[in-house]
Amino acid sequence: MKPLAVYIHVPFCARKCAYCDFASWSGREGEWRRYFDALVTEIRLWSGITDFGLLKERFHVQSVFVGGGTPTLVPAELIAEALELCRRIAPFDADAEITIEGNPGTLTPEKLRTYRTAGVNRLSMGAQSFDDGLLRALGRIHTAAQTVEAVEMARDAGFFNINLDLMYGLPGQGMAQWMDTLHRAVALGVPHISAYSLILEPGTPLHERVARGEVTVPDDDAVITMQRAAVASLSKSDYGRYEISNYAKPKSESRHNLAYWYRGDYLGLGCAAHSMLDDCRFSNPDALDDYLAGERMADVQRLTRWDVIEETVMLNTRTTRGIDLTAWENRFGRPFASKECAALKRLAGAGYIEIKDGRLRLTGRGLEVQNAVVLELLEIQEAMER
Repeated sequence: MKPLAVYIHVPFCARKCAYCDFASWSGREGEWRRYFDALVTEIRLWSGITDFGLLKERFHVQSVFVGGGTPTLVPAELIAEALELCRRIAPFDADAEITIEGNPGTLTPEKLRTYRTAGVNRLSMGAQSFDDGLLRALGRIHTAAQTVEAVEMARDAGFFNINLDLMYGLPGQGMAQWMDTLHRAVALGVPHISAYSLILEPGTPLHERVARGEVTVPDDDAVITMQRAAVASLSKSDYGRYEISNYAKPKSESRHNLAYWYRGDYLGLGCAAHSMLDDCRFSNPDALDDYLAGERMADVQRLTRWDVIEETVMLNTRTTRGIDLTAWENRFGRPFASKECAALKRLAGAGYIEIKDGRLRLTGRGLEVQNAVVLELLEIQEAMER
């Protein structure tokens, strides 16, 4: 039986953030119950015979992630019902990591108790910043004080595996503000911190404001400086960097996210959710109305050998453990590169990669330019495939 990661999408939020291009909607409270009825129907379908067989005979669930949107906005009982039904899809590991994502301003002691009873054992909070001015500019509905209160409330309810999402490269954000956010997050003692650079997605309000010159964002050099500051500051506080944007205390890495980066099987449930089973990708429709109308499993794609090679290089090199060269050879029937590969030697000589203990990994310098390094590594793979 293979490990399976399950993702449940809850596409509702109190207010759309200025930078967000996810499939999420505000002001549709009247559709919450209808949406969860559709979600329950989908879960029940996956509990029976599917094109991939009976999942409960082939997989065991190692992790569940309830994301959005803002899952903690809707009644907690709806989340609990969905999680309970998911146990019919495949058996859950005794120590399965079950995460719910939410905003600090939407948590209550009552909701947290319901989550705990439903088996949730990890919280991921969208703190983003500890500067109230920056939070308002992003369209966030909470304050820095509410993040602190939410962490304390969660611990009172028995949650100790907590992640805080932080963002840098924000409009008008200076290094002092970023360092203050890092220090205040560390002071809360959470075991996991995700630090992401802002990405201006086309079509979002923030992208349009920047394009019109109404606000400015830090330049590329400033963003890299902020990233390096995060690596250095979090390392001093015993947070190990295990992926480009993720840092954890010992034994607190996100098992769910690692399943994505190491191309494990995952099943996505709900609107806009993506899945990969047996190297077959498919997704549910992005439009909420289409999902409610019963559309499922769009864009089915059976991955080719090259697709798998490409994804393995792109995703594995995001992690600080990198690519297992023995596993690579077992999977593809050949070495990653020839012993005399000049391109690989050049990347190592320039300090972008290192090969050690049977693994190829990007250095800190390499992670800063991961996309460029990946392109060179894929050129090596194209040559090896000829």
